[in-house]
Amino acid sequence: MLLNAITFLTRKSSDNDILANSRGLDGVLEKLSKLRQNVWPERLLTGEFIVFDTETTGLNFKKGDEIISLGAVRISNGEITAHFHEYVNPLREIPAVATGITGITNEMVADSPDVLEILDSFLDFKGTTPLIAHNAAFDLGFVNNKLRKYCGYKLPTPVLDTFVLSHLLFPLAEHHSLDHLAQTYRVPDAGRHTALGDAIITAKVYTAMTKELNDHGISTTHELYRYLQYKRLT
Repeated sequence: MLLNAITFLTRKSSDNDILANSRGLDGVLEKLSKLRQNVWPERLLTGEFIVFDTETTGLNFKKGDEIISLGAVRISNGEITAHFHEYVNPLREIPAVATGITGITNEMVADSPDVLEILDSFLDFKGTTPLIAHNAAFDLGFVNNKLRKYCGYKLPTPVLDTFVLSHLLFPLAEHHSLDHLAQTYRVPDAGRHTALGDAIITAKVYTAMTKELNDHGISTTHELYRYLQYKRLT
């Protein structure tokens, strides 16, 4: 037990050193400073957004779980116009259960960049465009954990969450999972449990949701924000 504890502490110290000297750190710091000028697009359907998703070694970054894949798509006028996907070297072993869900093995990420390099590339792809995710708190939790630790502050960008929108549109529903929403809106589940696949599914679900929101008289981000505040879903 003592040997295992020493090994763990040594590995964590080494990981900290690697990320503190990551080639992506300077780029991430520069891009984060510019993101404080983000603004919401006016229209929910015709505005431009980045829909993103992560795959991880587990469910809790506070217990050492790490990002192993990050995928995203750009949508404009309800259409996907660009894709982003990268594997991430988590600087730790990927548990068998995570490989079973995501299909990502240790060999697949062995030569991949570290998380800060990937976040630097992702922020290039994202620019100042607002984000969309399903259960955004999970993905942002992993991202912001690294940003707070190595950059001093979290990602300062607006985020729409399809999980929250599901509660708004289906207040009596028992399930608000991405699987359930994909089935509801007849979105094919190809690529499910991959970062890019889930980003594509979420983008298509979001587009379908905006059309339904419009039927409720909600077509702008400002109208949505006011309604979510009224329903206390923010």
